[in-house]
Amino acid sequence: MPRAQSSCVVDLLLAARRLLDDSRLPHPEHVVDLGSARAVLRSVWAEAMSSLGSGTAPSPELVSMLGEVKELDEQLLLDELAHQDRALQRVRAALAQLGEARTSTALLDTAASTACGLGFDRSIVSRVAESLWIPERVHVERDPAWAEEILVMGRTHPQTLDGRIVESEMVRRRTSLLVDEVQERPGVNRPIADASMSRSYCAAPIVVHGVVAGFVHADCYYQQRNVDPLDRQLLTLYAQGLGQALSRTMVLDEMDQIRADVDRLARRVTDAREGGLGDGWWGHGENGRVTEGAPVTHTGPQRSVVDGFLRSAPVDPSLTRREVEVLRLMATGDTNARIAGRLVISEGTVKSHVKHILRKLGAANRAEAVSHWLRAEHDRSGRGAAGRAGYR
Repeated sequence: MPRAQSSCVVDLLLAARRLLDDSRLPHPEHVVDLGSARAVLRSVWAEAMSSLGSGTAPSPELVSMLGEVKELDEQLLLDELAHQDRALQRVRAALAQLGEARTSTALLDTAASTACGLGFDRSIVSRVAESLWIPERVHVERDPAWAEEILVMGRTHPQTLDGRIVESEMVRRRTSLLVDEVQERPGVNRPIADASMSRSYCAAPIVVHGVVAGFVHADCYYQQRNVDPLDRQLLTLYAQGLGQALSRTMVLDEMDQIRADVDRLARRVTDAREGGLGDGWWGHGENGRVTEGAPVTHTGPQRSVVDGFLRSAPVDPSLTRREVEVLRLMATGDTNARIAGRLVISEGTVKSHVKHILRKLGAANRAEAVSHWLRAEHDRSGRGAAGRAGYR
């Protein structure tokens, strides 16, 4: 709010307090932004009209003041509309910036700072995993060290979304929040509240494929003002765009992985034609024979080769499509929690799928199920090769 307009509202309020019952009028310190200024003018107008209705003759000063209230309120309304239009332009610019990201990592690396471009001073982008709220990126205008401190505090003390903190409502209802009096209020993330010294903040859910995958939090610490309903609306729009952008980059990530796996498979076929198997792949030793006790590597290029092999394996007819997806991720060494995160389902649902897989494959545990499935695929591949070579 421009200082000149703020001074005009304060001057008019002081004049009203001299003419009317000052105990029923706001204090000048309440004029902090456009919204509060208009609220003060409404209070002055209501009190003045009440005085006119008392039957006493209105003073010329009071009548003149009513005209000033109306004129100033109209000007503030125009300024508020212009402010909203500029804010929406910032949202459009931020969403366009999100659209430039080509990977999920690149998107998350810029999401927090881009959120501050909406007019906030600080922001936090978090993920939700198995009912845990875990901060991933923090941006603080002017102070990267403070951002790191808040991030470390949030990761060291992840909060459980069990209904005791206000963010649980975002998961349950998929709606944004506006939280005031943070330092005195129960039900907030106390480690982050203490580290950030936030007075008020707004937060919105990041929804991916119909599931709340994370949050965006923001405040106006350096501006020394509380966030307002407009801030909440802007952050809600931004979080919706971020969820759509994340859905897009996840597809791009998967496509890049598939292309990489196809390239590796093509190189393996070339090596096989030339009489060798290159560097080999998971669980296979010299000449492609399965090596007992071969080490399983779950990171780096080797992991990608494993993924490629598992994707290319035929679907076991006794398993559903989702059970095959779970089994393939089990074979790469993923835990139930990580499988749930990758498939965007609950850990309880993963456990149910694992139980069905073990029963259908007649396996006693996860390792036996994976071994049974891969051994069956190896046998099928061997029979296919023998048939093509003329062996019956």
